[in-house]
Amino acid sequence: MANRRSIKRKKRHITIEDIARYLDLSKATVSLALNNNPVVAEATRQRVREAADKFGYRPNYFGKRLSKGKSDMIGLYILGGTAEQCNWARPSSWMFYNPILKAVSSELSQHGYRFNLEVISVEQATEEQIISSVIQEGSLDGMLLVVQDDIDYGFLKVVEESRFPFVVLNLNVAESISSVTIDNELGARKVVEHLVELGHRRIAYISGPPQDSNANERKIGFLAAAYEAGLEVNPELIHYGNWERSSGWEIAKLLMELESPPTAIFCANDHMAIGAIQMLQTEGIRIPQDISIVGYDDTELGQVVVPHLTTVFQPLGLMGELGAKEVLRQLDEESPEPVHLSLEPEVVLRESTACITG
Repeated sequence: MANRRSIKRKKRHITIEDIARYLDLSKATVSLALNNNPVVAEATRQRVREAADKFGYRPNYFGKRLSKGKSDMIGLYILGGTAEQCNWARPSSWMFYNPILKAVSSELSQHGYRFNLEVISVEQATEEQIISSVIQEGSLDGMLLVVQDDIDYGFLKVVEESRFPFVVLNLNVAESISSVTIDNELGARKVVEHLVELGHRRIAYISGPPQDSNANERKIGFLAAAYEAGLEVNPELIHYGNWERSSGWEIAKLLMELESPPTAIFCANDHMAIGAIQMLQTEGIRIPQDISIVGYDDTELGQVVVPHLTTVFQPLGLMGELGAKEVLRQLDEESPEPVHLSLEPEVVLRESTACITG
């Protein structure tokens, strides 16, 4: 399993030592003043506060943790879509999140930490500022955030300001915040390359929802590989599903009603691929003799459906494990640099794809 690692340097933060040097005070006095300790004269406390505001000083979470102790609790937050349509409730989502949760729990428990699981909506994160509130209340030593939504992540600015141990899983939202992701574009490219090698030129694509970052990245990879292979990318061959089996069924039916149906269908997850297989079989269309089908995620369902599903394995467990390791690293280092890891998915060849015939 290959992963690519890049480390970006952050802008230098103002420290207590900088303020102490500027005011010609001791670090201890500045620290006490910033904590509003009455042993420091009010005039001095005011000078320190004014200097902190002037230079944009933000408390160092590492230092606060040393003075206040630790909770031995890491937060695992899942950003689960909107309040009206929660991603967590989808059957396909359980199969996505489960290996991540297991890996995070296992890694943290080995180091004496427990984790607190919360599922929050986009509105709770962006409008109610739940992430910011939890960080500021100090009940957690660190946090992992699993995301899928293609939104503005400006609400995570508090992470950089407080230097709170924090990792985002499944998306790189900012250079200043550590992340562990899976290269969705590469996974989709590999699928197209596999189908082209089998002789397919008319390939349909069933995407996930347009507001989903995983779906968008896979679509970008599909289109890029299709153009590079010289395939005709006809809009009638590209549709948006909702990750569920029913949408795979419905869209596959539309595709087969075209005057010139595709010879292969690439679905952005296994559930939609299985729906497509079931629809085709009810119409007497043979897989893979008449049409090839590919899914994404390598869930257990792909090994149960007949024919067994060619799909893309993504190392979700490894993503969770590396995310937990990164939070622990940040807890051990006073000024850790952000780290961004990208994991490589692999195509798993089974019986649902074959060379084009006729």
